[in-house]
Amino acid sequence: MDSYNGFVFDYAKCVGCHACLVACYNENQTVPPISWRTINRFNNEKLPLLGFIHQSIACNHCIEAPCLKACPSSAYYKDSVTGAILHNADKCIGCKYCTWACPFDAPKFNGSLGIIEKCNFCNQRLAEGNEPACTTNCPTGALSFGQIQPEKPKGFGISKKPISPRVLTLRAEHAIVFPISNKDSIGAEPIDLAKFSKKRVATSLNSKAEWPLALFTFIGSLLVGWFSVSLIPNSITIPLWMFIILGFIGLQISVLHLGKPLRSYLSLNNLKTSWLSREILSFGLFSFIAFIAIVFNNYKLMLIGSLLGVLFLFCVEMVYSVVKKRYNTVIHSANTILTAAVFFAYFSANNNILLLLLVIKSALFIARVAQNNETRILQNTIAAFFRLFVGFVLPIGLISFNASSSYANWLLLALILSAELVDRILYYNDIQAERPMDFEKDLLVQKN
Repeated sequence: MDSYNGFVFDYAKCVGCHACLVACYNENQTVPPISWRTINRFNNEKLPLLGFIHQSIACNHCIEAPCLKACPSSAYYKDSVTGAILHNADKCIGCKYCTWACPFDAPKFNGSLGIIEKCNFCNQRLAEGNEPACTTNCPTGALSFGQIQPEKPKGFGISKKPISPRVLTLRAEHAIVFPISNKDSIGAEPIDLAKFSKKRVATSLNSKAEWPLALFTFIGSLLVGWFSVSLIPNSITIPLWMFIILGFIGLQISVLHLGKPLRSYLSLNNLKTSWLSREILSFGLFSFIAFIAIVFNNYKLMLIGSLLGVLFLFCVEMVYSVVKKRYNTVIHSANTILTAAVFFAYFSANNNILLLLLVIKSALFIARVAQNNETRILQNTIAAFFRLFVGFVLPIGLISFNASSSYANWLLLALILSAELVDRILYYNDIQAERPMDFEKDLLVQKN
């Protein structure tokens, strides 16, 4: 097996002194609060006798680096000599997709600059034959550097994804040998342990932070579903002016989400491995072909545009393949293809299919909500009730009573639009990027 330069971390020796972090600051002149290296601590709440363990972690310069594959602008590249995964700030568009893909929370978004920063392996020191600054300044020998042979990932906080991180962990078993055998003997109430085991790992991936993406993907679903009914005779086809307005709004929202909007043209640089690049290209192709098809009322172009629209929505779903889900159903209720199918059924005036889709989506939504056992804030609970009542109960009532007046049809559309948008927004509360501190819950289970 080939050997590579990599970090060696000993869980039993790390005392959380932050010397490695300070060394990184000094060597790379990074500006707090952004830190390229992170010190994670188990039992930060200091529950008695539960034990403590620290983890120093940064970019592990994976052999199959997920950030490099995910980045749409090809801002990441590998140094052929040192193997370091480096980041070119001049190519970064600030989409933050790499922060979703990296399970070590290594890429850091610098809001003041609108770009990503990350550990560079002290590549300039490696080129000179020296070790990274963090390893040379560790006083206990917990963090060191040398030739390692990447094996199956192990150790708490080390991802199980097949990405071959250049880190060797030692004595991970140290984390579960603390003298705890009875919850009643540790001086903590059962509710403390329950809250501890269910607490949510901090993440920037949520509905509040990602509302532009929620709105863009929702508009994309609406456009694809509405445009595709052009293939069906006697359907409610989308007017050209409406297509242009919705497409323009969607495009602007997706661009404004970037840290560097004026660099958005770089987003097509990595079609080979980035689903985000593929999503952007397929949306552009769909929009162009659909526009031409509407202008010339050409059936073949409508068919091609519809297929490109489905391809675009498939790429949208694949963009989220890098994150963890708090549900285990194969398809979720906010799936963009399923949402487009709802709009297709509505605008083609097929109430039987529309009713079936609303039932399926509501069942999937209930399943998704039920599987998320974390405490929900009141606003989310209200939104979930709204989504079911407005998107299921009221529409089924209108359809069942065969309300066919123009006012009833407009009301039905308004209900569906509202419920589908809320569902899409709430979806971002049910996904999260994998993070090293996810190991706290697993560790608590093993210790008890």
